[in-house]
Formats: sequence, structure tokens, C-alpha cells
Amino acid sequence: MRKMKQTKKGKKGKYPRKKNTYFTQEHEDAIISYCKASKRSEKEVLYCSLIQPAFNEMVDKIAYTYKFNSLPNSEVLKEDCKVFLITILDKFNPDKGHKAFAYFSVITKNWFIAETKKRKKKLQKDGLLKELKMKQYFEKPSEKKRRKKKEGIANFKKKQKK
Repeated sequence: MRKMKQTKKGKKGKYPRKKNTYFTQEHEDAIISYCKASKRSEKEVLYCSLIQPAFNEMVDKIAYTYKFNSLPNSEVLKEDCKVFLITILDKFNPDKGHKAFAYFSVITKNWFIAETKKRKKKLQKDGLLKELKMKQYFEKPSEKKRRKKKEGIANFKKKQKK
């Protein structure tokens, strides 16, 4: 019988959890310094040298972990998320006792979830989602005619009610 390795928190898992190498204490300190800095030039140096690469890696890892990469336009979503992180960077309050990585990773995940829901609703409203699903499977021409006719009748009845 295979013996499972014990991780730090006592949970049993097949493999021990890997250490976070892209968001270290140095990055944590840089975010705290960024929040406390008053000069724009100082903030820019901190952001460009330390914070931006960590955010880029974090967004990529979260998108991969929660399978947001499989969505259409996932690159656009990632870029939008990075812009969102820049806008809320000043809102981080280190005095509350939260770690910056935990704070920003939760915000990133929640942003992805909310944004995908918004985009799905928009697609449903435009009727594009139905078309995308229909393109996944082959539809016989006779079935297509029947479906189009039913949709036309339904749309006509809908307009009559208005």
C-alpha cells in the first residue's frame, strides 16, 4: 500500500505543496512600501520592478488553476484583470493583518468569476451563446430549416405580444 506524504498543515496529499516562488516576502514588502509611498516616481519604480511581474505570474497561475484559460478571449480577460489589480493596489491596507498575496489572489479569483458571469450574460442576451453551442454539433439541413421556422414563429408571437 502506497504511503501518502504529510504536508505542512497535516493534510494528506499525493505530493507536498510547492512553495510560492513568484510572490515572496520581497514582493510583499514592495506592496506595503507602494501603499505607504507618496511620490509617484517611487511608486512607479516599485511597481515596474517588483509588483508587476508578480501580478502577471499570479494572474496566469490563477487563470490556469481555475481553468479560465479555456474561455474564449482568455488573454483579454487576463489583461483586464491586471489593469483591475493596478486600480485596487492602493486600496490594500497592511494594517488589517492580511498578507498581500492572499488578498490579491482572492480578489483576482473573484474578479475572474464575476467577469465570466457578466460576459456569459451578455452573450446570452445577444443570442451568441446559443449559436456557439449549435456550432459544436453538426445539424442536418432539414433540422436546421425546422429549427429556423420554429424560431421565426416564436419571434413573431413574441412581437405580437408587445
